[in-house]
Order: sequence, then structure tokens, then C-alpha cells
Amino acid sequence: MQKLVNTIVRKLADSLPQRQDFDAGTTVLAYLALGLIAAGTAAASQESAIQWHPTSDVASVAETFLSGRLGAGAANTTVKAGMLDGRLKLANCGEPLEGFLRPGTKIGPKTIVGVRCSGSRPWTIYVPVEVVVKMQVWVARQPLPRGHLLTREDLAGDIRNVSRMRAYQPDPDLLIGRRLRTSILAGRVLEPNLLEANNIVTRGQTVTLAIASGGVNIRMTGKALMDGALNQRIRVENLNSGRIVEGIVRSPELVEILVPATGKIIPTAPKVSGRMVDTGYSNNDR
Repeated sequence: MQKLVNTIVRKLADSLPQRQDFDAGTTVLAYLALGLIAAGTAAASQESAIQWHPTSDVASVAETFLSGRLGAGAANTTVKAGMLDGRLKLANCGEPLEGFLRPGTKIGPKTIVGVRCSGSRPWTIYVPVEVVVKMQVWVARQPLPRGHLLTREDLAGDIRNVSRMRAYQPDPDLLIGRRLRTSILAGRVLEPNLLEANNIVTRGQTVTLAIASGGVNIRMTGKALMDGALNQRIRVENLNSGRIVEGIVRSPELVEILVPATGKIIPTAPKVSGRMVDTGYSNNDR
């Protein structure tokens, strides 16, 4: 130590004019400089002695916690914690870290998960976690023009991240026969907002009502009480009995009547008079 001080003093003395009172002042300056060096070294040593908790562990706890909250139905779901600042210094926790959600938090595509340490030096940090749900959706096989009626040949299945989609239709049968509101490119997901129903049955139209129950097929004449697209459920009137029932539009002329497991057709509402029917629906439902 004394040698280091002498070296600093000698260098300072060589760089300054020679004066009789220089030795004492220079010595003070040298000790001050040495003190600053020693303080910085001690602080660095003390910081290096502290064990910081790895941020990778924090991220892993957040992911594990959120995966557990998603439940058994999350087979197609993955979670990924956001990148934490590498300069983040959290005291090493002697207890297992605990994940949690703040009250009122709803799990969504971007969910904030809290991670806390309950050790001797407790801390809490909030981690953004991305939730990715991949499902099969139906996309356009080729470019399609506005007004095009979808057919089976227009559809192609593809696995996509649906967590940020507002809506999608997993059943291709419910897409067939729909009309495009706008032109789309190949690979575009066929979201419901891009489609509109193409009514093939109009209100007041005479249709054939088909009933299949217990191996027996029955057909009778009916009247559509509302417009309907292919595979859409509509209300129809059985012109033979006057009853109002529900059925599925299968073609421009055919409506398949819904038959419960009991085998009995349950009318949606009784017929009040020849033209007055209380169906429980308002005009806004038509």
C-alpha cells in the first residue's frame, strides 16, 4: 500500500513544478485518490458477492403459472414470457417463487403475470406473457372475387394462431354457400365478417318439409316464415296441421324438420288463428 502511495506521489511530483511545500500537499492528494480507488474496488467486490436471481427463472415461473391456469383444454395453447431487462437486479430468493394474477385480470393474448419472492429480501415483478392458441381454420384456396358463393373447392384447412382473431368458423359446412362481401387473396382466413348469408329460401315461400324419424321418412308441404340461407335454422309452418316448427334449410325447396331424441316434433308456438301466430319473436328477429 505504501509503495502505491509513493508511486502516485512521485508521478505527481514529476508532473508539477518543484516547490518546498509540495510533498505534504501531494501526499494528501495521493491519499484522496487512493481512497477513491479503494472505495470503488470495495463497492465492486461487494456487488459481485451478492447473488442476483436469474431473470430466466422469473420468466419460467410466469409461464408455468399461466399454463396451469389455462386448464386441460389448452392442448393447442402455448405461453411465452416477454424478454426481461438483462440489467434487472433482483435479490436471490431463498424461497420458491410464486406466480399470481392481479384481481380482475382476464387471461387473453397478452396477460400480465405477477411473480413474487417471499424470502428474507422480498420483491415483486410483473411479467408480460403471450398466449398463443393454434387451431385449424379455413382459408381461401385461391383468390376469390367479391360476391363469390363459397364451395367446398374454395376452402383449404390451415393451422393458425387464433388468439388474436376476433372470430373464425371451424366448421367448413357453415361456410359453404356464403357470399363474399369483398375480394380476398389466397390464404386469407374466411372470417365471418367477410361473409354474408346467401338466402336461398324467402319468407312466405312454399317449401317441402322433410322428417326422418325411426327409419321413416315423411314429406309434407310447408311455408317458410323467414328468409334462410343454406344450413340455417328457420321457422316454418306445416300447412297440413298449422303448427309452427323449426327446420334446417337443405336446398332452395327443402327444409329438414328438427326432431328431438323423443321422436316427437315440438312446435315453437301454437297457432292462434289462420294468419295470427304468436311465435315469441319480434319483427327485429326477422
